[in-house]
Amino acid sequence: MYGEIDLESYTISIIRLNTAFQKLENSDSIQEIKALLEESLEDLEKLYKDTVDDLNNDEVNINEYYMFFQNGRQTFPQYIEALGSIENSELQEVVTSLLNVFTNLNKIADGFSGGNIDEI
Repeated sequence: MYGEIDLESYTISIIRLNTAFQKLENSDSIQEIKALLEESLEDLEKLYKDTVDDLNNDEVNINEYYMFFQNGRQTFPQYIEALGSIENSELQEVVTSLLNVFTNLNKIADGFSGGNIDEI
């Protein structure tokens, strides 16, 4: 990742996630919804791991992350709430994993707001 957030991958994963929510609302194919959620999960897990690696480096450009996590402080809790409201046993595993990733990203965002990223 080299000190930069892959915003393109993040944007695509959020679009997939929002598409999955819409398809779930429309009672579309669970397999299609699950595939979208799994693809989002893969991208978001990579983003999370890369971010943690970058932030643990001795030299990191915090400005690269500041705006992303300022926005995340507003959006991550919304995704946590939306994912938490999904009640479908076929989607439970991927939803739980997505909840975990968003919870972890939200913890980092909270660290940025409090100015204490050393706890990440």
